[in-house]
Amino acid sequence: MSSGNGNSTREREKAQDSPLAGDSEGRESSRSGFDENGYVLALDTSTASLAVALLQGGRVVAEKHTIVERNHSIHLMPHLQELLASSGIRPNDLSAVVAGQGPGSYTGVRIAVTAAKTFAWSLGIPAAAVSSLEALALGARTALLTESADAGSDGAVRWFVPLMNARRGQAFTALYASAGNEPAVELLGSASASGDVAPDNTGSRWVRLQPDGIRLVADFARHIGDAASGAEAAATTGAQSADEAGTFAVPSAFAMPQEIVFVGETSLFEETIGQAAAAELSVPVRVLPYDLTAAEVGLLGLPRLKRGETIDKYTFVPNYTQLTEAEVNLMAKAKS
Repeated sequence: MSSGNGNSTREREKAQDSPLAGDSEGRESSRSGFDENGYVLALDTSTASLAVALLQGGRVVAEKHTIVERNHSIHLMPHLQELLASSGIRPNDLSAVVAGQGPGSYTGVRIAVTAAKTFAWSLGIPAAAVSSLEALALGARTALLTESADAGSDGAVRWFVPLMNARRGQAFTALYASAGNEPAVELLGSASASGDVAPDNTGSRWVRLQPDGIRLVADFARHIGDAASGAEAAATTGAQSADEAGTFAVPSAFAMPQEIVFVGETSLFEETIGQAAAAELSVPVRVLPYDLTAAEVGLLGLPRLKRGETIDKYTFVPNYTQLTEAEVNLMAKAKS
């Protein structure tokens, strides 16, 4: 914000009333620590779902998500203002902000990340970023257990395959696994107090088995089927399978899934999933359409904030996963 003489008194008063007011360096340094009992704002715009949530101490205070595809830039700030006002919370009451960093819509992922960086910079609070695919998988797990009569009664192992449409039979996808039916906040809290966990794993009962990427769904489903078959035969040591991303290692605690759950934007891939289930997948398969919500974005961000794994609010960029069409065309011209 400019400090020149061009700012009138009225303009300065308007800036102080702004939801993003407070960009002094002194204020930023004084609020750089994370208050675990404070309010955390979470947001994600990587899919058609515009999702915002407010959390405190691992509890979801309020959340809102609507399907407003291609209009996130217009509706995000009104949604955030409405969320805070309905909870009686001022922006200055926030202790941290968490954003879904993608992958997903190329334009969409930039909106949430930019908003989160702006909040962090202007309010002088820490910010964290989490995988939007992981939030999608975790949220679908919560929805599945909410519908299940036996939620919390066993130590079931489930594999979750989040899907975001990337066109031409492809999806932004990954593979996550959970052991047990406890609520997400308890599941994520199963990591040691020191935060000493394996890379890319949030906790000992929730792990990432395959990284975020853009893949042909048919090939990825086949690959998951191979891994599930291998896991059944090697349950004591874990299973390994190889694809173009390298070795697919399954820890023994997650090596015998009771079911494989495809979640998210599943409608375009139901036939492909059905064919894979019949031909390659040796365990029960469930298809669960699900819209991403920000509650899980916040829950995933809390352990990172506690461990001090924050983003650089000036240089951080989203996980785009693939080149934009303009970049592809430019590279093609350079080669020709």
